[in-house]
Amino acid sequence: MPLTARVSLDAQRIIREAFEDLERCVSTSDRVSLKDTTLDDVREAAHMVENELAARQSLRNLRRLEPLFTGLAHYSKTIEVLCNGTPYLPWIWAPIKLILKISSDHIEAFEKIIKAYSQIAKPLQRFKTIDRAFSNDKDVQQTLAIFYSDILKFHKEAYRFVRRSSWRLLFLTSWGRFQRRFDGIIEDLKAHEELVDKTANAVDISESKDMRHQLQIWRQEYLEKLAKEEAEQTAAQYLAVVGYLKSDESTQLKIFDAIASEARTNPGTCDWILKQSAIQSWMRSHLSSTCLLLHGRAGTGKSVLATQIVQFLQASKGSLVIPHFCTYSHEESMEYGKILKSILLHLIRSDTDLIAHVYEVLILKKKILGLKLLEELICNSVSASSPTPSLTKYIHIIIDGLDECDQNTQSRIIKMMERVISAASSSGSTVCKVLLSSRMSPAITKKARQTQTVSLSDENESLEKAIKTYASQRLSLLQPQFSQLRISSDDLDALGLRIAKKAEGMFLWARLVLDYLANNMFLRRDEILSAAETLPQKLQEFYEKILTQITSHFDERSIARMVSIFGWIAFAKRPLRKAEFRSALAFSSGDPDVDELAPQYLFDKCNPLIEERQDSTFSFIHVSVRDHLQSTNSSININETACVSSHGLAIATCLVSGLRFLTPTYSEHNRQLRVLRGIHGFHFYATEYWVEYILANSEVPTSQANSDFFHLCRELSATFEPASRTSGDEDNKPLIFLDERLAKIQHQDIALCVVAQAILAEERERYLQESSSENDISTDMMEVTSLKSLLSNYQRTVQQLLCLRACNGASLEELERFRRQFRASAFTCRLPSCPNFSHGFEDHDLRLAHEVIHRRIVCGVQGCQYPPFCSIRALKRHQKTCHSGVADSRRKDIRNVARSMLKPSENSQDSQPPMLLQKLWYSQRYDLVCQYMVDNTQRFAGSCWQTNVAIDDRIEQTINLYASFLQIPSALFLSRPRGQAFAAQLG
Repeated sequence: MPLTARVSLDAQRIIREAFEDLERCVSTSDRVSLKDTTLDDVREAAHMVENELAARQSLRNLRRLEPLFTGLAHYSKTIEVLCNGTPYLPWIWAPIKLILKISSDHIEAFEKIIKAYSQIAKPLQRFKTIDRAFSNDKDVQQTLAIFYSDILKFHKEAYRFVRRSSWRLLFLTSWGRFQRRFDGIIEDLKAHEELVDKTANAVDISESKDMRHQLQIWRQEYLEKLAKEEAEQTAAQYLAVVGYLKSDESTQLKIFDAIASEARTNPGTCDWILKQSAIQSWMRSHLSSTCLLLHGRAGTGKSVLATQIVQFLQASKGSLVIPHFCTYSHEESMEYGKILKSILLHLIRSDTDLIAHVYEVLILKKKILGLKLLEELICNSVSASSPTPSLTKYIHIIIDGLDECDQNTQSRIIKMMERVISAASSSGSTVCKVLLSSRMSPAITKKARQTQTVSLSDENESLEKAIKTYASQRLSLLQPQFSQLRISSDDLDALGLRIAKKAEGMFLWARLVLDYLANNMFLRRDEILSAAETLPQKLQEFYEKILTQITSHFDERSIARMVSIFGWIAFAKRPLRKAEFRSALAFSSGDPDVDELAPQYLFDKCNPLIEERQDSTFSFIHVSVRDHLQSTNSSININETACVSSHGLAIATCLVSGLRFLTPTYSEHNRQLRVLRGIHGFHFYATEYWVEYILANSEVPTSQANSDFFHLCRELSATFEPASRTSGDEDNKPLIFLDERLAKIQHQDIALCVVAQAILAEERERYLQESSSENDISTDMMEVTSLKSLLSNYQRTVQQLLCLRACNGASLEELERFRRQFRASAFTCRLPSCPNFSHGFEDHDLRLAHEVIHRRIVCGVQGCQYPPFCSIRALKRHQKTCHSGVADSRRKDIRNVARSMLKPSENSQDSQPPMLLQKLWYSQRYDLVCQYMVDNTQRFAGSCWQTNVAIDDRIEQTINLYASFLQIPSALFLSRPRGQAFAAQLG
């Protein structure tokens, strides 16, 4: 009776885990076809593919796979003992059949996959000479199991690559990442070749064990290194895409947090929506109910309910959740293009391949970013969003406040969502579900006829219970004072119930009643208990009653100031923080010499129609307040056109004030006091939106505020204009307007037009063009020649104040409050197109760390698509790791005339570079500058090239030395292709 073969349990575990890992990735239908596939079946399939390619005149040499098939045949005999009684063995070759058939339709991908598979053949040839008797050795079995694991990992990567939806679209951008993984697997196989020999040789048993241990360590370190490099590359690409799209993701987070806080403050008022049958069906990961419309009257809590749905889906982690909330307080949230950008970033954020694809389209191919391209990228990303072929990817998109957008945007969003749902359905592996939350409008009413809806008007019972809970919570806080009028807990419960019934589903009405009870004085018990019956039922009437109460004792000047506050809340480009708001109100007078800040109590006078949020910005308690103030039924009316002119006047006044007080000639102490008191707190908003208000005011009817605005703008342009002229202007060449409204401004004031054109050009820059490491931390005032230098003087004053322990004329409390409110404004990103241009950072180092993503230091190896690097050292490390032995592809085209021009004279001093070097740089003759540097490196940088200095440090010191010769920062020098070529030449 033959002895039973010895089997290593560790080897069986490795094989089982590798098999189960691949099996989970493979779809059910493909598993059936792979189950009983033989090696001859794979050979036959390869011949069939070759014949098909020949018929299409795209023949490829598939004989390159024959060594692989032979090697697999030898290898399969050695692991039979480990696979007996299991379905494991056929899976070392079966996936090849499927992968060849799928990829043969894409010749370029097919060729790369063939090359990758052919590399496995060489390590497998080792098994041709291995005696099968050794396969019973447990140490040998463990090595054989590692081979099995590596081969199946190879199959898994290839299978996922070709089975992913829209894989042809992602091929060019994703293959490099897959290639690195394939190379790692091949290296692991090669490393185990020698281990097979040592394990099979009894003399080297001890050495083989040590080698196995070292290989395990190497394998783990390689995987960790690969994962880290991919994560770094993906993060850099994603940040580059965000910068290119100029999308501020923090805006949506602020909106969401502000709305969701209502539910957190009043627990138990929103839970019912998660139990509503239509909502449950939509949230379920199922093919049904792909589009749902949640609608209701103003004030019924649609937005708060939408946040609860979002949070529930995010907590369940069963799908990709993409929320977008539209609100008047953030104008960009209602723009069609911004909504598309928000959705696109959510789609790609967690998918490495999609990030690489969008990075290639936008950054590398430099396609013009239009709405059609954004729509195409979204549809393609949805189609390709499922990375695992065996699993269906679910996407839930929630868009709230659609009614706050204009009618055209509403229609386009609805049509776009229909396209997205269709694209997901066509992919076969993705299901996209869309929830629209909105009041009714013509476009939304039309959509409601075609899709499933949830009307809050039909949910009165649930809303009544929720409002009763909300009212009880609010009334319980008022019980101590109401008890003095003999009002018991039972009375308050009955009052809460009456409020809930009278509200008819409108949380906003209930809130106004409760605010009325909290803020008014009552002498009799019945005045409180009858409030629900005596107050107006309609919101508009309620608003008017509140306005009448507030303004009954106001004079015209006070009413005008209230209108100003309402106007800023309704029509500002972004919500103003309290410190900014007070400064804006101060400058609204049109007086640049204003020396007093608007008091805080002005905002209290506008309660309860406005509220202060956690981030110290203000908003109306509901968008319907703004609608009422714009209607003819309101006793106080706000007009958008008039607000554009008055806001523009405040902005121009603030900037002109900066020209007078934020200059080197003005008293430093007095300047610091003005800034510390917050008088110039509006300066950032004014800088950010000045040009937008110039363009907007060019289209509004002439008024006193409009005339005063342009008068102040001419004063600003007289200071900024000389620095804004270009060579094209000097040659009397016509301007190519970056905004068509500039043509009208040009007829009124050519200097103002030139300044606005220059600022618009700066705002469209995607990379930082200049940055001086020496001046970055300087707090000295500079001469004001541009809007940028004026802003810099304001920030430097803030930085001075941050360093002070005390300031004459101000208390320590005022100084500390200033630090809390304005610290971040001192350290903002210096790229105008970046969202952090106005948000800022806590300190200078954090700003520099952020600005790395805006530097343009790229790898010069042909075909390399790695994102820009933060330093030359990072670039050299990348080239050493990824392109060892590969020369920089950039060629230097230097004429002999240039060589003779740049040859140093014999009597020139070694310590100073010729003036010609700087002249050539500023003439943009980077080729000649580079040639001079290469020819004279030893002459000027010899001290940097001592043997005890690391090579990377030598290169960096030399770069810094030449940058100082040119009087420019090294980052700017390295942003030029010739500068990068010079760095590569040094290496």
